[in-house]
Order: sequence, then C-alpha cells, then structure tokens
Amino acid sequence: MQTVRIAPADPDDRGVADLLFTAIGGDRTRLAAATRRYRIDGSTELVTATIGDELVGVAGYDIGHDHLVLMHLATAGTHRRTGIGRLLVADIGSRHPDLPVVAETDGTSVGFYAAIGFTGVPLGEKYPGVPRFRMTLGSDSARATAGPAADDAGTSRVIGG
Repeated sequence: MQTVRIAPADPDDRGVADLLFTAIGGDRTRLAAATRRYRIDGSTELVTATIGDELVGVAGYDIGHDHLVLMHLATAGTHRRTGIGRLLVADIGSRHPDLPVVAETDGTSVGFYAAIGFTGVPLGEKYPGVPRFRMTLGSDSARATAGPAADDAGTSRVIGG
C-alpha cells in the first residue's frame, strides 16, 4: 500500500512546473501565465500529490461563486492509471463540498472524467479539429463516485497495493 499526501503546492517549484507543463500541453508561454495566476490570484488554488518524497500529481482550480473550475490536472507518467487523478479531484471537491466541479477537456480525457462520475456536454470544436467537452461533477452523492477524498486533515490517503 502507498500513502498519497495531498497538500497545497508552490507554483514556482520545479517539479510542480514540470507537471503543469504537461497539463497545459507543453507551451512555455501558457506555463508562465498559469504559474503567475496561481501565484497572485486569490481565487485559484494548486495542490500536489506525493508518495514519500516523490511528486506524483498536480491539480489546479479556480473557486467561482457557483462552481469550481478544474484548470489543470496531471499525473506523473509512472503513476498514471493508479488513482492519483481521482484522489486529486476528490480532494478538491472535499475542500468545497457545496460547489460542483467543472472541467473543460478534449476527447482524450472524457473517459477519465466519466469514470469518476462527471457528466459531459459537447462544446463543439473550440479549436480547429479538436472537439471540446464540458464535464461536471455535481452533488456530494455524485462525488462519492470519484472515490475517497483525503482524510479529515485533508492531507493523505492510502491507495493501491
């Protein structure tokens, strides 16, 4: 069994920046903008998942008046398909239980979101040749599908074996 620790992140940390770079599609300009936003915008939060001293995931979101917007989600390549993304989403939802979680994604990630309880609506091609989807995870009961959130202190959860 592995213990995953979820904690607030420093957007200027090299490992965090590397995972954010993956989440935004490898664009240095967008990485700089995202890092700056997490650093100065009080409505955004960034969290990391670690196992021991190893950074295994990162998620960033914006806290709106009536919903949370999941802006970035990335898992280290060696830890994909192990539940890290699910834990990060569950943790974010548990921090703001009265707000639905919304994410916009392309077709490659729709299956992940659907598997953890999100429902989707097609948005069409926002970019030429790239269909986009708005995925929403609503009520607390729907969030239960996303899996266990962090423990009462919001810091850790044991996964896998």
